[in-house]
Amino acid sequence: MRALKYNGTWDVSLEEIEDLHVINPNDVIVNIKYCGICGTDVGIIAGTYPVAVKGVTLGHESTGIIAEVGSAVKNVKVGDKVVINPTYYCGKCRMCQTLRINHCENKFGTESGVSYDGTYADFYRTTSDFVYKIPDNVSMKAVTLTEPLSCVITGARKIQPSSMNLNTYVFGAGTMGILYTWALHLKGLAPVVIETSKNRLEYASDCVPEGVKVYSSLEEARINYFNDAKAPLDIVVDTTSGLLEKLYSEMSCDGIYMSIGLKDKYANINVRELADKSLSIIGSIDSLHGSFLEAFHLITKNIIPAEKLVSHVIPLENYKEAFSILGCDIDSKSMVSAKEKNAKVIIEC
Repeated sequence: MRALKYNGTWDVSLEEIEDLHVINPNDVIVNIKYCGICGTDVGIIAGTYPVAVKGVTLGHESTGIIAEVGSAVKNVKVGDKVVINPTYYCGKCRMCQTLRINHCENKFGTESGVSYDGTYADFYRTTSDFVYKIPDNVSMKAVTLTEPLSCVITGARKIQPSSMNLNTYVFGAGTMGILYTWALHLKGLAPVVIETSKNRLEYASDCVPEGVKVYSSLEEARINYFNDAKAPLDIVVDTTSGLLEKLYSEMSCDGIYMSIGLKDKYANINVRELADKSLSIIGSIDSLHGSFLEAFHLITKNIIPAEKLVSHVIPLENYKEAFSILGCDIDSKSMVSAKEKNAKVIIEC
C-alpha cells in the first residue's frame, strides 16, 4: 500500500509500505478514499508547526470504505462508507475526566498524521469507536470536512455573545474561516469575512452563508458594511495567528478575541486592559465532547453545504501539486502565494 511519509521539514515522500490488517477485536481497516489537506499538514511540512514524529504517515481529515473488521465490531461492516474521527482520547486521564478530551494526556502515539500513521494512504487502522457510517445519499467528499468543522464547533461553543447585535469579524477565508463564518451565522451572529488573498476571497464569496460579505481589508469592511470607519471589534476570530497585537487596542469593551492559527507569533499587550475593558482572549483546537457528531449532522443534513468548499480533488500520487495549490511548494521548500482560487483541497487515495 502507498503512504505519504514525513521525514523532516520539507522532506516528504510517497512510499510503499506493508498492508494493514486488524490486530485487536475492535479494530477496523478503512480503505481511504478522500483526505483533506489541513493547515496542520502544511505547517508540519514547512516546519512552522513542528509536532510530527519523523517517519509518520501524514493526514487526518478522511472518509473511506471499511475493508476489514475485528471480531468484536458491531457498528460497521465491510463495504460501509465511513468518516473517521482522528481525535483519540482515553477517557481515563484527568483532562478526559474533566471534559477536556481534546487535551487527553495519553494521546501521544495516537494522533493521526502527527504521532500515529495517518490517512494520506491507501489504508488506515483505527477502532470501531472512531468511525461513523455515512448515509448513502451523502457525498464522501463533503463529509471529509467533518473533522475541521468539529474543531470549529469546539471554538464556536466558547464564543458566548451578550447580544446578537455585535460586530463580528472573521479574519481569513480559508476552510476554517469559512466554517467559522457558518458556525457564527448559525448562532445568530452576522459576521463579515476579511481575506487579503484575491484568490481565496473570490472562492469564499460563493461558500459563505447568504448575505455574508467578504472584504479585502478591515477598513473596507468597516466602511462598506458597518458604515463606520471606526466600527468597534466586538468579536474577532483570527485564523491567521498574527493579528492580536495589531487589533488588541481596537477591541471593544467586553470584546472576544479568538485565535485558532497554529503559527508561532509573540504579541505585546497591555494586560491591565484585559480587566479594565472586560476582554476575553481565547484559543481553541481539536474536537471536544459531541462536536464531531454535531459536525457530522450539520454536513449530512446539508445545513452547512460543505461540498461547496471543495475546490480541488487531486490524486495521491500528485500530492506535490495538491500542496502547491495552497502555496506549499515542496520542491522549492518555500511558502508562496496561491496561484489559483482555492478553499479545501482534497487528496484522492
